Amino acid sequence: MDWNMEYINPLVFWLVIQLFGLIGLPIAFTLFKNLPDRGYPFAKSLGLLLSGYVLWLGGSFGLLHNHTGGTLLAMLVVSCFGLIWYHQHANANLWHWLRDNKSYILTVETIFIVTFLVWTFYKAHNPQIETAGGEKWMEIAFINSSLISQSFPPQDPWLSGFGISYYYFGYVLMAMLIRLSGIVSTTAFNLLIPTLFGLTLISAFSIVANLVAVYQRESHPQPFQFENKGPGMRSLMPGLLGALFVGIMGNLHGLLEVFYSRAWFSAGFWEWLDIRDLNTPPTKVGAWIPERFYWWWRGSRVLTDYNLAGHEQEVIDEMPFFSFLLADVHPHVLALPFVLMAVILCLNLLLGVRSQGAGFRSQGSENESWLRDVLNVVYHVIVDGFQNIVTAAGGRVSFLLYAICIGALGFLNTWDIPIYFAVMGLVLIVWYDRNDAETWLKAIFGMVSFAIICIMLYLPFYISFQSQAGGILPNLWNPTHLPQFFVFFGPFLVAIAGYLIIFRLDSTPYSLSPPHTKWTLPLMIFTPIVVSVIIAGTFIFPENGQMFIQGILRDPNVQTVIGGASQDKLIQEIITRRLKNPWTFFLLSIMLAWGLARWWNYFSIEKNTTSKAWSVKASLDQKSQSHALPRQETAEMFTLILLMIGLLLPLTVEFIYLKDNFGTRMNTVFKFYFQAWILLALASAFGVYYVNQWLKGVTKIAWQLIMIALIAGGMVYPILATFHKANNFQNEATLDGIAWISKLYPFDYKAIAWINANTPTDAIILEKTAGHAGYKYEGRISALTGRGTLLGWGNHESQWRGNYDEPGKREPDITNIYNTLDINLALALLNKYNVDYVYVGLLESQAYSPAGLAKFDKFMDVVFQEGDVIIYAEKWH
Repeated sequence: MDWNMEYINPLVFWLVIQLFGLIGLPIAFTLFKNLPDRGYPFAKSLGLLLSGYVLWLGGSFGLLHNHTGGTLLAMLVVSCFGLIWYHQHANANLWHWLRDNKSYILTVETIFIVTFLVWTFYKAHNPQIETAGGEKWMEIAFINSSLISQSFPPQDPWLSGFGISYYYFGYVLMAMLIRLSGIVSTTAFNLLIPTLFGLTLISAFSIVANLVAVYQRESHPQPFQFENKGPGMRSLMPGLLGALFVGIMGNLHGLLEVFYSRAWFSAGFWEWLDIRDLNTPPTKVGAWIPERFYWWWRGSRVLTDYNLAGHEQEVIDEMPFFSFLLADVHPHVLALPFVLMAVILCLNLLLGVRSQGAGFRSQGSENESWLRDVLNVVYHVIVDGFQNIVTAAGGRVSFLLYAICIGALGFLNTWDIPIYFAVMGLVLIVWYDRNDAETWLKAIFGMVSFAIICIMLYLPFYISFQSQAGGILPNLWNPTHLPQFFVFFGPFLVAIAGYLIIFRLDSTPYSLSPPHTKWTLPLMIFTPIVVSVIIAGTFIFPENGQMFIQGILRDPNVQTVIGGASQDKLIQEIITRRLKNPWTFFLLSIMLAWGLARWWNYFSIEKNTTSKAWSVKASLDQKSQSHALPRQETAEMFTLILLMIGLLLPLTVEFIYLKDNFGTRMNTVFKFYFQAWILLALASAFGVYYVNQWLKGVTKIAWQLIMIALIAGGMVYPILATFHKANNFQNEATLDGIAWISKLYPFDYKAIAWINANTPTDAIILEKTAGHAGYKYEGRISALTGRGTLLGWGNHESQWRGNYDEPGKREPDITNIYNTLDINLALALLNKYNVDYVYVGLLESQAYSPAGLAKFDKFMDVVFQEGDVIIYAEKWH
């Protein structure tokens, strides 16, 4: 091992990241002009995203090549744009701001570099790019393909001749970092998660620090400008709490593992909790540190569903720290810094100056037709809706940057974009500072126009995108068990409950019952039920719905449970199971009703324009004559929006899920809970600070003790799981992700190096397929070189493309090429798929006939041979 390179590689990678930060800094400073910290912590992510967008867009239309020169040119374009835009539109001096906020900048950079180095150390002791226990095999395949493909979409390494049909933008961004660093991809792979971890923490830190700074400034107005004053020292601790909640703290599963290992609590408790592997009584008293095999994996499987026959159905409920621990460079992790950027963009929008235009009015005379009046109203709603969202964003250029950054979520992790459209839509309503039909219509049309532009900016991706998504299905009989829900979200539920109570008492003292709860609570309880009944009805009567129901009834296990194949008995069973376990639904409905009542009260109470009337927004931009919201509650209302969307996501999967290849709500819970964690973590961090400011005496001490206990419980998982996953840091340290292959499959390892060095990047190499399976060593050559093969992991191709049509055609052809003794047939099939090289290694020798493999000597050249590996090429190679 070259220890000098092992130490130099992280330094080089960090310098590349800082370069993107320098490129993005002038843009961030100008775009985030309403924020106390001017978006400084987002400069790295912003520079990377915008450079990647220029490279991808240019590569999609043949204007740029996807190589080092194209990457540098894209960065130059973004850099020039940023400097010009800053000099023309910045409302403050960047250098003066940097000078005046050295402590804040040092804090941000310290968080990033410490996180990056600590997690690089962790990855060096746990570096394997493995075939199972995650998706790393797929991810390194996409990264390698994104590195070597000359244009976009990158070639699909596991289905030659096709482009990647997946949200692959994150891999393009990571490939840019790897390309500029000059580090081999299988080593740089282990620097990507530390990078994303660091970006996530400084982003979460920034959001909460800004919220606290805004709250403090609106609560204690100052008569002087503070355009160069970033978040104060009192914002730092809440900001750190935000970073802890979002990226470091785990759920309470780790604490339960300790209790289980020590054989605490009765058998009834563990059966009631019903978490897989913890739902049977402990047999003996073990160590304080859990020793059960892969116990940390269960932290992402806290929820348990059952089919009607009582058999377990897996549910994925990842939290961000589990993702960093597992270290899969998967889209939901790649999107994390940019999801948080979407959140801070929404806060920046809310802090922007408001339009002073009046409501729409008909301009026609009394004699003109009612149709003209209606058309006039519609026209003004559409035009004003679009113009107001442009104004809120800060102008046309800012609006375009908003669309690029938030629109990128659809390309990074498509599940995320509707969630943050919803956040932005509610923020826009608060920005209007009105809650009437006109406001909602303008906000809706503004968001529709914004969504259309977001899609248009990424249209080349959407045109070629295929998906396994097949509509919406009802979650008929799997309500979430409340104890499991609390194990996952417990600290956040307590924090936001405290926030909602104090937020209410702040505006209506001595009243624990919000004045609008009388209608919001029934609304939140009965609306999901009514919607669920409507959705269920669509499955009972139409033909497709009947097929769905009949498919359930034909299941022998179901028939055993309900005593036949009766639709009525099925409905009775569903209702019975729902009534037995309604508590998660009730909890979410009550909390959402409380939040909605607070939302409504915000708009209905009389504006106080004399007390607490100082405007943080107008002070940030003295040139503007517009006035911002003359109230104290900008930060509070933004937090309310985050927690309401965060609560709505888990409520949604109580009743519906997206139809996919898995056939259960597993993947929908995964995607929705992951984003709910982010939103609730941010809201909780501000909520803890907010409640702490308002409570006094014994109640304050009690609040602090409760939160400290819950946070300590959540920290058990990351501390113990990190040591367990890294084998207590006893393994030899290396960042080479495929060092294990050099030991187990040394000749594959050498062949991969030869292919990377000696074959064209668009070469097609035949190797053994995994067939319809996955998570196997098959596909290793295509994954680790980026070169295309006929078929790698078939199950993944089925998920990405929504069917198995093309892979199903290729499976028998691959077998024929290897096994047939007919040279003409082999040649015909090789030509059909434009195969350049045939790989014969240990896997191929074990799977196919020796006589079939021997035929390649007769009509192909041996271009590489060592040990059990032979690589054949057609004669002209």
